[in-house]
Amino acid sequence: MTPRTPVIEQFSRLSPASRLALAVFRVRAAERPAGIPGSLFLGLTSRCSLACLHCKYRGGAGASDLPYGLALGALREAAALGVPKAVFFGGEPLLYPRLAELAGAARDLGLFTELDTNGQELTAGRARALARAGLSSVMVSLHSPSPAEHDRLCGRGTFRRAARALAAALNAGLVTYVSSCVFAAGPGARELRGLLAFARSSGAHGARFLPYSPRAGASRLPAALAAALRREDPAGFAGTCLARGRSGCAAQRADILYLGSSGDLRACPYAMASLGSFPRCTLAAALRRSGRPARGPVRPCQKRA
Repeated sequence: MTPRTPVIEQFSRLSPASRLALAVFRVRAAERPAGIPGSLFLGLTSRCSLACLHCKYRGGAGASDLPYGLALGALREAAALGVPKAVFFGGEPLLYPRLAELAGAARDLGLFTELDTNGQELTAGRARALARAGLSSVMVSLHSPSPAEHDRLCGRGTFRRAARALAAALNAGLVTYVSSCVFAAGPGARELRGLLAFARSSGAHGARFLPYSPRAGASRLPAALAAALRREDPAGFAGTCLARGRSGCAAQRADILYLGSSGDLRACPYAMASLGSFPRCTLAAALRRSGRPARGPVRPCQKRA
């Protein structure tokens, strides 16, 4: 999700480094060449500290990390292509041993850097250290304004630690978002209003809502969620994969590219078809392939349990 302009009160809390990074990001995003995605997602690890009921990343057998050299090579190619943002993704990217070093390398390449985290390990000290290293933005997963419901999905005490992570990111001067999975086939106004109200009251600069769809078959949830957001949030505080006023999801528009911990390139973290293996397949080659009809099912809006 593209960072939106924070309201003045929140913007004043950003560190000078985050403000500069956000300004540079907006210029680079506006000037990126046609066919170049707005974000490169790096799946740094398939390991995770949680075992959420809705998520495929359980940190079990076969868990792997993206080699640092591959991650750095992908960042360099992305910057050369004109991609404006790098998103550190997982599993749980805070478990990646060289995260701070990678954030610094991405910043030095001119990329806006964002961490997509469950927040369980994001203490105040860790947030400040990552901000100093080169991180500009954080998305913290919180799936319900109700602590009991969030803990039911993610484990006891996870709501409290995620809320602590939001505060830590804001206090470190980082651009900060709430990220929520939405499960209902027709997200109700009360549910959506509760999530929006929580995100605003936390002091976050915005929110991202991800539709959680069934394992197979077409789903109406992405479109229903986008329509509900248009009604409940006309000012655009929150976003989802279906952008307002644009056709298709971010993956279908080739607005993102995902590199997994195994080196696999996909249209997004939840796409089912591979575009190639990095570095044998370059990012540029994967982007060319992403515009072709894929073999087999490709449902970027559907997560695989």
